[in-house]
Amino acid sequence: MKILITALAVAFLCTAYAWPVIPLLIYPMNRRRGFWAALYCCAVGVLFGIGGQYAHFNIGAFFEAAIFTSVVRAAAEAAGILEKPRNAWRKRHTAPVE
Repeated sequence: MKILITALAVAFLCTAYAWPVIPLLIYPMNRRRGFWAALYCCAVGVLFGIGGQYAHFNIGAFFEAAIFTSVVRAAAEAAGILEKPRNAWRKRHTAPVE
């Protein structure tokens, strides 16, 4: 039982440490899915950021950072700022090779 609890704790800590960058990396080429993924990451950050401030490892700070990165991604997707780089990347990588 102790091994299971330790494994769950390690998995949760790894998730907490990686969560702030997930909204920036997930679905980079899809505007709609990227927006919804950012909102989902923000909701999870709010949910776990509230209770984590009293934890031994202070993981709440990582989830609070995820809120800021999620808001930035959602705002960029809503404004369409990332469409120009996406189109340039698509043109460059889908151009016929001669």
